[in-house]
Amino acid sequence: MHSREPLSFLLPLWRTPHLLPKLLKSIFAKHILAPRECRRGDGLSHIPIQLVSIKITNACNLRCRTCAQWGETGYNFSRPAADLKKVVPVEKYSELSDRLAKHRPVYYIWGGEPFLYPEILNLTARIKGNKSLLALVTNGTFLEENAKAVVDQGWDALMFSLDGPEPLHDEIRGRKGTFKKMAAGVRAVKAYREKTGKSVPWLIPLITVSAWNADRLDEIAQAALQLGVDCAVIYYSWFTDETVGKAHTRVFQEKLHLTPSAWRGYLFNHDVDTHALKASLNRIRAACHPFPILYVPDLPEDQLSRYYTNPSDFLGYGPCISPWTTVEIMPDGDTATCRDYPDFITGNILETPLEEIWNGERYVEFRKALLENGGTFPVCARCCGLMGW
Repeated sequence: MHSREPLSFLLPLWRTPHLLPKLLKSIFAKHILAPRECRRGDGLSHIPIQLVSIKITNACNLRCRTCAQWGETGYNFSRPAADLKKVVPVEKYSELSDRLAKHRPVYYIWGGEPFLYPEILNLTARIKGNKSLLALVTNGTFLEENAKAVVDQGWDALMFSLDGPEPLHDEIRGRKGTFKKMAAGVRAVKAYREKTGKSVPWLIPLITVSAWNADRLDEIAQAALQLGVDCAVIYYSWFTDETVGKAHTRVFQEKLHLTPSAWRGYLFNHDVDTHALKASLNRIRAACHPFPILYVPDLPEDQLSRYYTNPSDFLGYGPCISPWTTVEIMPDGDTATCRDYPDFITGNILETPLEEIWNGERYVEFRKALLENGGTFPVCARCCGLMGW
C-alpha cells in the first residue's frame, strides 16, 4: 500500500499532545488492521468504523472552478433539485454519534458548505461531547460569526480553502470578497483560540493546485503564513478524463451492474504547467516556512508530469482500503463507498442503522468487487480515498 503520513504532520502535535493517541490509533488501523481485513477476502470489515465522513449538505454559496460538484462540469447540475435539498435531521446524526461513541471514530464534515446546514453547531457540539476527533472543511465565508463556537466546542481541525492571493482566490472561487471574508474568519478563530488559551482547532488551509494557480503556490504559502496557520495541505487536484471514465463505467457495469456518473464532474481543465509548478514548489521549500506543508499525493518531483498527463497511472498507489475503514454519508442519508465518486450506495441511515449497513450485503458486494479488480477501479488513480492521508 503506497500511502504515507509525512512526519512533518506530527510537528503540530507538540502543541496538542492529547491528539497523538487518537491519530496513532487511526494510522494503525489504516496500515495494519485494514490491509489484514482486505486479505481475508470475504468483503467484511471486522474493525470498527474509523472515519465517519459526513457530506452534510449539497448547498454551497460559491461556484469554484475546480469543484466536481458545482464547477463547470459539476455532477450536481444533472441531479433533480428536490434531491439536492434533502438533508438528514440533526437528531438522527446525534443518535448515530451517541451509538458510535464507545469506538470514538474520527468525524470529517464537508459539503457543499457545512455552515449552510442549519443545525451544524448542535451536531458538532454533540460529536465533541462524545469525545471524538472532529475536522470540518469550509470555504470560510461564514467563519467569522461562528469563530467563538468553533473554539469553545473544541473542534480539532478547521480546514479552509485557499486558492491564491486575494484577487486570484476570488477569481477561482467565483465571487469577489471571498478572500476577505475567509481571512477575517480564520483570524477571528485564531484570536479567540489564543485569548482562551486553547490549543485547537488546528488551522489548516487546503490549497488545490490548478491550471490557474500552479505557478503561484509560493505566494499562496505566504498568504497562509500571514493568516497564522498551523500546517498546510497542497493538493495536486483530483481529476480524470473520458478514457479513464469510460473504462471505469465498463468495470462498474460488469461487476456492480451500475452505470456511474460522478466521474464526469472531474473532467475539468487539469492542464497544469508542471515546469511552473516545480519552480513554485522549489520557492516554497527555499522559504523554510515555520509550519509543515503536506503534499497530497506524496510524489517525487519527477512524477508530477505523469500525474497530470496520464490520469490512468496509479503511480504506485493501491490497493484502496478506504471501504474497510471509512463510511461516506451523503446529505440525504445515503451511505456510499467513496467520497469523490459516490455512485455505489450501500444503504441509508434514515432507514437502517449504520452498524447494520457497514457489513451488509451491498458493502460486502462492493468490497469483493474491488478486490476482484485488483484493489482499485480506474478512477481511483486520482482520488483522495486512495492517495490522500
